[in-house]
Amino acid sequence: MQRIAIIGGGITGITSAYALVKRGFDVTVFEKHRYAAMETSFANGGQLSASNAEVWNHWPTVIKGLRWMLKNDAPLLVNPRPTWHKLSWFA
Repeated sequence: MQRIAIIGGGITGITSAYALVKRGFDVTVFEKHRYAAMETSFANGGQLSASNAEVWNHWPTVIKGLRWMLKNDAPLLVNPRPTWHKLSWFA
């Protein structure tokens, strides 16, 4: 069995490790933190966006998102059925 070392337990490292294990490789992940995804993967710290990134608790962004949901070619799709979990996410 081939052995592979992955340096970094962020979203990319852990996802790669998972995929490699599923394919039969012996994988070791080296991470300096106690838990995975505690640096750039944590709280969108390493977000890459095709155009721009916006803060979701900013009212103009929420209003823009609500307007988008009314369009057929909306870049944002959210099930409009209200739940407490969704409302707290927008707060």
